[in-house]
Amino acid sequence: MYKYTEKLKLKSGTAWKFKPPQDAIDAGIVVRKTFYDGRAARYEIPRLVQKVVAFRNGALVAGNIGPMSNLAQIYKYYINTKHFKDLSFSSQKSYINTLSGVLNTQVSNTTMGRIRIKNLTAMQCKEAYEVWSNGVSVSKANQCSRLLSVIINFCISLDMIQHNPLSRIKKQHWETTSIVWQPAQVISFLDTCFTDFKWRNIGLIAFMCYEWAQRPNDIRLLKWSSVDLDNKRVTIKQTKRGATVELPMTDEIVTMLQQQKKDWDFQEYVVPFHRPSDNAYIPLKREQVSSVANEVKKACCLPSELKIGNLRKSGIVEMIDAGVDHLAIMSVTGHKNIQSLNPYQKHTYAAAKSALDRRKQGATHDK
Repeated sequence: MYKYTEKLKLKSGTAWKFKPPQDAIDAGIVVRKTFYDGRAARYEIPRLVQKVVAFRNGALVAGNIGPMSNLAQIYKYYINTKHFKDLSFSSQKSYINTLSGVLNTQVSNTTMGRIRIKNLTAMQCKEAYEVWSNGVSVSKANQCSRLLSVIINFCISLDMIQHNPLSRIKKQHWETTSIVWQPAQVISFLDTCFTDFKWRNIGLIAFMCYEWAQRPNDIRLLKWSSVDLDNKRVTIKQTKRGATVELPMTDEIVTMLQQQKKDWDFQEYVVPFHRPSDNAYIPLKREQVSSVANEVKKACCLPSELKIGNLRKSGIVEMIDAGVDHLAIMSVTGHKNIQSLNPYQKHTYAAAKSALDRRKQGATHDK
């Protein structure tokens, strides 16, 4: 008789009921199962018993992974966990793309994916980090390091290992740089967009990002149900911060959206892709926004470094330069604390001019 198994006599024949211990079930190692075929029982039950034994001996701690599992096996398990599935679609895509590259990284005559989690060393992590930073960029290296840490910390939470070897690796500092659009560049971009119908929706997205200091992702998902043309208000649910902001619309935007509504009010999105997919209109995809924006920039001879996403920053910087109260700015941007606005405050012309003017005023007063 097999361990953890009860043999049942039925009218139709014999059955074997596999009843593993509860702790192995809770850990996702095995599940209760009834076999009605003798050959299947003889084949499957011994293997299930081996899993329980491995779990009890500490070789398996969750599902099919344990301290002896390599990083590739743990990754395959992790992407099926609730923790991963609770991430946004874009985050899941970023995790998969980045971690796939991490697992294929060559270190010490092997790949990261083949290294057992219990044998992963700080030296191997340091070697991998150098491959990422030298081969691609410091930014990419830091991203790979951060997502690999997610996997390692997941293993720590299951008591598979005690420490994260990546925590001993000194990361290189990389300061993000994003270019602020100048008003003349914004006008040139929008003028070019509105000369061609195929670019009009990108022009509207860009204009609303700039006017309301919002992210392109939130604008491309904007629905007519959130737009009140009569009262000149729009309600935007921000996907990144979870904030909801209610913003006024200028007469210029109202006029644009009135025309847009005449052309597109038969479907729910304010700026949809201009061709239906499976007989339904869908929002412009992120990559479509970037691709078409690049076409427009090329057409009007704007620097390729300018990104649609930077229009939000441009709008915020202009509000700061105009002396708008930070709390008022937060009601537009959806930021939850004033400190979040500090990066936008740095190195603006208005801030520099104000500092130098005050310096002169102080020197004059001292005399």
